[in-house]
Amino acid sequence: MSAAVCAAPESTLARFDPRHNSLNALRLVLAVLVIASHARPLGGFGPDPRWGDFTVGTWAVAGFFAISGWLIMRSRLSSSLGGYLWRRFLRIYPAFLVCLGVVGFGFAPLGLALGGGSYGVLDGVRYVGGNALLAITQTGVGDTLNAVPYPDAWNGALWTLFYEALCYLMVGLIDTVVTRRLLPAVMMFGLVGFTAAELAIGAGLPAPYALHLLTMLVPFFFAGGVLFLCRSRIPVTVPLAGLAGALCLLIALTGVNGVLLAVPLAYLCLWLGDRLPLQTLGARNDISYGVYIYAFPVQQILALLDVQRAGLVVFALAAIVSTVPLAALSWFAVERPARRLQLLALRPPPQEGGAGAGSTAPATRSPGTSGSTRAR
Repeated sequence: MSAAVCAAPESTLARFDPRHNSLNALRLVLAVLVIASHARPLGGFGPDPRWGDFTVGTWAVAGFFAISGWLIMRSRLSSSLGGYLWRRFLRIYPAFLVCLGVVGFGFAPLGLALGGGSYGVLDGVRYVGGNALLAITQTGVGDTLNAVPYPDAWNGALWTLFYEALCYLMVGLIDTVVTRRLLPAVMMFGLVGFTAAELAIGAGLPAPYALHLLTMLVPFFFAGGVLFLCRSRIPVTVPLAGLAGALCLLIALTGVNGVLLAVPLAYLCLWLGDRLPLQTLGARNDISYGVYIYAFPVQQILALLDVQRAGLVVFALAAIVSTVPLAALSWFAVERPARRLQLLALRPPPQEGGAGAGSTAPATRSPGTSGSTRAR
């Protein structure tokens, strides 16, 4: 047998403590990186900075999806399909819908007052209604963003939530129709298949842009899920983390398709989540999702106020500082109350002879650890 298979559980990803880790802190860092990446185009300083085939913001989103894949696979294995879908709905949708309303009926009128244009209540209604199914089909609200460097888009970060929801559905359905013994192989097959599809699209295979976005993001989510399923066989070591980091650096420097980052980036995120001493940051109050969904419209308001005239660094820092109160309000007023409703779904899941490949004990429920990329 290989050393990985023989590794003791305490030296593998099976040691990962679902209640005492730094994943929430890491997701907050990733949300801040998205703000930093968006600061350039929203402030008129040029396009998103790129590192290899991905922008810095795309790297952060990929990290979100990888972490989410690990958490969501754990959530699925510890609940019925109905309970799983209910918790996933409550985690992302209420705050998303409130954010649409805040933008449509709050930010947009404020934008009208600051930059001119035209706005009516029906414009807000159309914005909320047109995007209410998670697929962002309407980016503007009336004619309220003509005086900014990046016009006609009030919240360009929300598009990822539709693809995250698709990942939730895929994992939920796969675990429903596939036995737990075959689940790791099926997830690995999906990881390879979506990666191959994205490589083909990147090489010039004609495909709708929405399909490209799907094939770009799903491998990161599936990589996190595969690592969870095989957690007792995957060592947690500094050399392996160094190798994962080196692969990420190599892929970035060579400029090859960023989808090849999926497994090394997922492993690196989990290693950092296990080793970083930031377990208390976001453990009780996780504002990372709120930061992600509110930063973009905040940056547009700052652009209307000409804050970018003070320079890129000031513009980015002002966006971070201004977004945190809204993110905290989203957590305390919407997300945390919605999560309390998850208790309605907390019932013992049906047993199927184990908790999944690579586990060392039956999965236990920990509702405080399952979350979104934002994802979230």
